[in-house]
Amino acid sequence: MYCPLIFKELNQPLGLISAMLLGVLALVKFSKEIPIGDRYAVVYYGSLTHEVVKIIKDRGYALLIASPSEKAPADVLTIGYLNTLGLPIRMLEKVRKEHPEWILYTAEGEPAKYWFKTAFMCNMAVKSFQDYLMNRVKEMISRGFDGVFLDDIHEDPRYLGGPLYDTPLYDEDKYGRWLDAIVDFVKRIKEELGVIVFYNAGWSAPIKELMETVDGVLLESHPGSWRGTLEKPEYYYRDWEEIYRVSLIAQEYAKRNKIVVALSYGGSKDAEIYTFAVTRLFDFYYWYATPDLAKIIDAKVLRISLGDPLMEHAKIDGIYYRLYEKGMVAVNPSSRHYSIKIEVPWKELYDLDGRRYVISKGLLKVDLPPETGLILLKYKVR
Repeated sequence: MYCPLIFKELNQPLGLISAMLLGVLALVKFSKEIPIGDRYAVVYYGSLTHEVVKIIKDRGYALLIASPSEKAPADVLTIGYLNTLGLPIRMLEKVRKEHPEWILYTAEGEPAKYWFKTAFMCNMAVKSFQDYLMNRVKEMISRGFDGVFLDDIHEDPRYLGGPLYDTPLYDEDKYGRWLDAIVDFVKRIKEELGVIVFYNAGWSAPIKELMETVDGVLLESHPGSWRGTLEKPEYYYRDWEEIYRVSLIAQEYAKRNKIVVALSYGGSKDAEIYTFAVTRLFDFYYWYATPDLAKIIDAKVLRISLGDPLMEHAKIDGIYYRLYEKGMVAVNPSSRHYSIKIEVPWKELYDLDGRRYVISKGLLKVDLPPETGLILLKYKVR
């Protein structure tokens, strides 16, 4: 996930607020229990205008991951974005002169670049680069943010590649494991500032060493993803076996009170329903957006209250489902059409278009074509 931030100048002096006070304030903000079926985490990198903040508060969203270029809104747990892999390309010459040891290079001797060559990679194992990132975190905390969201976290940058990333050289014998440097950085944030830390796991399962220290993790494109360009994205669903494997691992952390955010991308009503239903099989926070993450779309799935679950998710034939206090979700992620009957405690339910499902003798018939989802509620959604 890429956030086009405006980076500040190097070595900017910053004042500190008591780490203990910050931690207490953050916990007070998020102390109210949120039912599992009502969990949303806004992922938004546009301008935090009055209108946007009003949408967030009016809809009752309690968690926001945002660009730290502005002041954090009050009464919302707000986590500021920080890219840890490097810096914007416009800073390259300045870093060459002042901190050449930060720069990672390719085998061809060029600075390793990423995100359509808009940024260059830096060495997280170099303490002065970590110090710079720490100052960025301190700056966002001073503007009212409750914590930091670390993006572009990778276990080993030497395995990067493809259209978005160059493959850098990294001297593990000299600097140690890359992941150890990431873990050390997270520990520094927790020890020096006492604030909340999330990280982006991308398409991978949460990393055990990191999950012991962080407070939350974001699962990228889970399950709705995209390819192409920001201007003309092509949407698709990722492979179900991998989504399910990662979800089961992440669910174990959610049960341990770690926050797990499932971020999906899409451009259709069917995608809204499918991605929401997949997320609500588990105890995750849900968000759905377009790839630029610069607007909050007007989708019904972003305004649904299901309450707490009545069960863990179950499976009949090829359909996964989960019952909640206020309704249910079902998903057919396979390439086959399935029709099943589910025992439910209601007499009728409604889909998002207000269509009524009559339940006979406690059995609900669920008929789902391939790669589709279903959301049924005890109430009609406006």
